[in-house]
Amino acid sequence: MDVGAVVDVQFDLQGNVIPKDHGFALFQEIARLLPWVASEEQFGIHHIQGADTGHDELVLNKRVKLVVRVPAKRVDELVVLTGQRIELGGHGLTIGAAKTKELSRHVPLFAHCVTTGSEDEAVFAADVIRMLDDMHIDARFICGKRQTIRLPEGEVSGYSLLLHGLPVQHAIRVQQTGLGTNRKIGCGIFIPHKSLTPLPTID
Repeated sequence: MDVGAVVDVQFDLQGNVIPKDHGFALFQEIARLLPWVASEEQFGIHHIQGADTGHDELVLNKRVKLVVRVPAKRVDELVVLTGQRIELGGHGLTIGAAKTKELSRHVPLFAHCVTTGSEDEAVFAADVIRMLDDMHIDARFICGKRQTIRLPEGEVSGYSLLLHGLPVQHAIRVQQTGLGTNRKIGCGIFIPHKSLTPLPTID
């Protein structure tokens, strides 16, 4: 397994407010600037963190980042986003300097939202078990808060998901491939959870 085949690229981001449900709009804006992202299977955009206003918006602080997960071979094509201007829900944002970061070697792993096409939590959990088995991923998991995402064709439901007990090779693999659908709009992308445990080094 090539542990460096997929990386995260972190961009500085200048702006004040964005919609809470911003995944699809953000993908549209990046695809407008970089049309190749629409057909790149391993392209994914992390959910942008912010303070919830209670009015379907997030307030951004000065340290907020736009983080994109891509194959390492695509980094040079991606960093041309630096200096570009995008708009989310009528709010303008400027994409700043980029920094490449390797995928984490820590567990547990957490995804803000995973979508499988199932709305019921029990059916969703069965979907997760099946997908992990298909990927030969050895992990236990905890389903979290239900999420609703608006797409042009309608609303999609999913759940936050915590994976724990993964061997290092499996932790890297699930970060590289993601889990479920809608990766391009921020779903199924795993990051280290706050309760970190370091994994052994692999070649």
